[in-house]
Amino acid sequence: MKKKLLYLLGCLFLVGGLHAKDSGYSVASGVQRIVPRREVYAVKGSDTLWFDHYLPQTTSNGISILFVHGGSFTGGDPVNQAPFAEGLTKLGYNVFVVKYRLYLKDRSFGCETMVPEKLKAIRIAVEDTWDATNYLRQHAAVLQVDTTRLFLAGSSAGAETVLNLVFNPFVSKRDSSYQSFRYAGVLSFSGAILDINKIYRQPALPLLLMHGTNDQMVPYGTAAHRFCTASDAGWIMMFGSGTLYDTLQRQQLPVTLYTYVGMGHEVSNFMFRKFKEMDTFMQQVVEGKTETVQHFIDK
Repeated sequence: MKKKLLYLLGCLFLVGGLHAKDSGYSVASGVQRIVPRREVYAVKGSDTLWFDHYLPQTTSNGISILFVHGGSFTGGDPVNQAPFAEGLTKLGYNVFVVKYRLYLKDRSFGCETMVPEKLKAIRIAVEDTWDATNYLRQHAAVLQVDTTRLFLAGSSAGAETVLNLVFNPFVSKRDSSYQSFRYAGVLSFSGAILDINKIYRQPALPLLLMHGTNDQMVPYGTAAHRFCTASDAGWIMMFGSGTLYDTLQRQQLPVTLYTYVGMGHEVSNFMFRKFKEMDTFMQQVVEGKTETVQHFIDK
């Protein structure tokens, strides 16, 4: 009898554990954390590419976000973006954090790395993010994605990826699928683009930019990436948030810039804390209330 009782208690404990897992929460160590659903969106050679899907933890606001992590195209992990995803799901957002190929994994994106290698690393990340986007579009109903309310976001190398996807210097003119899709907007934390001329050739796209003026990794204005010298193998010019803002505001195109005077590359982590600003931007976009040009300066 005693053995049967212990057996029944064990079964109840197991069922309870399974229920906690199925509900989307981890209760290990008494800390409640959201457990995302992991889904493969592509297999490329030996690389299996996936995203972590964080469902809204309150009433859905109908907005989805595809986020690309940073890590200099050499590292980084979607799992570490959980605080960003969890913070937004509590506001009703549907969040996808993408894993992409790291062409320079365990190498360097520094001044010693030749420009063609750097460009290839960015291009591969752009391609994978575009493939993840197409997967969301093709499975929109199942994944609860309203493609007219799909935002793209990224931090550091991820911000460079998303900006160079929407102002794409790599895309083939024959890729009609790229030309026919428009994100609702883009959120960039310490990002930059490779070709400033591309912004004149795309329809107006609402941008939220956050950047520190003293960023020594990704330039706030126009400068060499990582401030390499012209004699370095990896010397490549990039156009950061300040330059993007100046260019767009002259055309009265929709752009919101948060400038953090004197701050460095730590602003690339502000997606973990600036939830009010992100929420306000996205809500204004979907409601059609986005101001054409906004510039907030934090001194």
